[in-house]
Amino acid sequence: MKLDKKVPISILGVVVVAIIALSIFFVSHRINNDNITYNKIVSYVSDNYEMLENFSYSEIEKIKSSNDNPEIRKQKEEEILKRHLGENTIVTRVYAYNENVLQFYCGSSGFLDAGTYTGFYFSRDDMPYSFEFNNLELVETSPGVFEGQDEKGAQQNHGGHKIRTEKIRDKWYYYIQYWY
Repeated sequence: MKLDKKVPISILGVVVVAIIALSIFFVSHRINNDNITYNKIVSYVSDNYEMLENFSYSEIEKIKSSNDNPEIRKQKEEEILKRHLGENTIVTRVYAYNENVLQFYCGSSGFLDAGTYTGFYFSRDDMPYSFEFNNLELVETSPGVFEGQDEKGAQQNHGGHKIRTEKIRDKWYYYIQYWY
């Protein structure tokens, strides 16, 4: 009789643990899924071209170099982005990658150390960039589309990283980075 009671309790325990594990996974994935689609980014750049061309990074640069705590800096940066790019901007962060590139980060998706990051960037010299994957050569795979290749010509792969960038218009490029 006791054996009969143990089996349903064991099954119930396994089911409860599985439900909790799946809930944590899906909630985490949902929280980390603010990725913006290619079409939305291209439309945003096209529709807001003039505003983006006149965007001044200097205010954000001052905040990034301030002694405020990280949450306050993030909040101030968000306020500047909304003031200059509108309340409904898809841009969540802006970085001066180097003296020629201003990177507009739009979102990411993934779980733990695997994911994708999307956005667009202004390239003063109208050249594609590979950002963190600067040891990859960007090869034009079709007109205006560039993918990272290593020294052996292996397309996109670099130790768990991939990058693809596409010209939207003169000096403006879409990017997607893959980490896996």
